[in-house]
Amino acid sequence: MENDNGISTRDTIYISVEKPRVSADSSAATPVDDSVRMSLPVTSERERIVRRVETVGFKDAEPRMMSAGHPFRQEALKILSGRLEETDSASRHKILSYCEHLRASYETRDIDFIRQVFSDDALIIVGHVVRSREGYNTALTDNSKVRYSIRSKKEYLEKLSHIFNSGKDIDVRFSEFRIMRHATAEGIYGVTLRQNYSCGAYSDDGYLFLLWDFRDSSMPLIHVRTWQPSSSIVAGDDDIIDMGDFNLE
Repeated sequence: MENDNGISTRDTIYISVEKPRVSADSSAATPVDDSVRMSLPVTSERERIVRRVETVGFKDAEPRMMSAGHPFRQEALKILSGRLEETDSASRHKILSYCEHLRASYETRDIDFIRQVFSDDALIIVGHVVRSREGYNTALTDNSKVRYSIRSKKEYLEKLSHIFNSGKDIDVRFSEFRIMRHATAEGIYGVTLRQNYSCGAYSDDGYLFLLWDFRDSSMPLIHVRTWQPSSSIVAGDDDIIDMGDFNLE
């Protein structure tokens, strides 16, 4: 998760190479052995009756228009191949559309759309680096840390509103985009991607994981959002949080 206060940190930072393992009732957590265990949420009554927000500029992604170099290109080719089941193909197409609009929503400050797509009980894992007190020239070490904490949807949106109200220019770019279908839970997908984020003088580079729920195809929801600094990824894809780090029940 990017620094939601929009404040640039100048100190040398120490970053853990371990993935966060947190329990749903933690306010701050350090790595533990077990994967996160969570019950797959049932859409709440509030979410069922919510008035859908009319957002500006939302449109379906066009896989055929995604040329080489487009962040969604590889996933678009899977949709165009004709080898996917019809429902799976439709869900993946919708993921491309929703993820692109989610990206744009940060730049356009469309907080209503962001509020709509996050589940009421969304698990939002916020990573923040531990700054060195020993000066600016300390190298990264194996003992370096990224501390993770959990925010509620309400807390996350409050922080985001503060950033949006600052009036600073926001730029969000995606790359290394990948969609994973859950092996047994119908309609559940995980998305991993690399995000370059900047807001005013602040910028960061990290990996996002989003757990999407398409069981109600008319109202896709995000149940999990995590962020890791890219500098903490030292052993390849195995260090990147994905659906395998969550035990869904």
